Amino acid sequence: MAEKILFVDDEPKVLQSMQRQLHNRFKVRTAGSGDEGLRILKEAGPFAVIVSDMRMPGMNGIELLARTKDLYPDMVRLMLTGYADQETAMEAVNSGQIFRFLTKPCPQSTFVIALALALRQHRLIIAEKELLHKTLKGSIHVLSELLSVANPLAFSAGLRIQDAV
Repeated sequence: MAEKILFVDDEPKVLQSMQRQLHNRFKVRTAGSGDEGLRILKEAGPFAVIVSDMRMPGMNGIELLARTKDLYPDMVRLMLTGYADQETAMEAVNSGQIFRFLTKPCPQSTFVIALALALRQHRLIIAEKELLHKTLKGSIHVLSELLSVANPLAFSAGLRIQDAV
């Protein structure tokens, strides 16, 4: 399954430009508002990366990224904005825990590299979770084996009642 990227911006021309420039390199979806972005995430997810504008009517980019952090913690978050003051950047990093903060206009080469790095970060997050899951599962298996050796009678009784429990 291809990793998907969601762009959220209230300017249709910006979204069209993103779609046109990036559709050959990435699987791209767009949303015109924070609410629409959340709906797309719910209906068409999972997404590897979300890129949001800052200033949008209704829900701003920081609010959107903070909500997605809680709802989809494995998704990598980027902000692309024309309003790049220090306070906005700090709030985006602290509230939305963003991966990159980019300013408009962003050179295409810089933007493509940031997206590729965000996808790589997503793969690392997923790989780490899988490794931890396998390690935990393996540890439980080893402990079970040790218990079966230490007290075979109790362990076999546990196996017999396992289905009933």
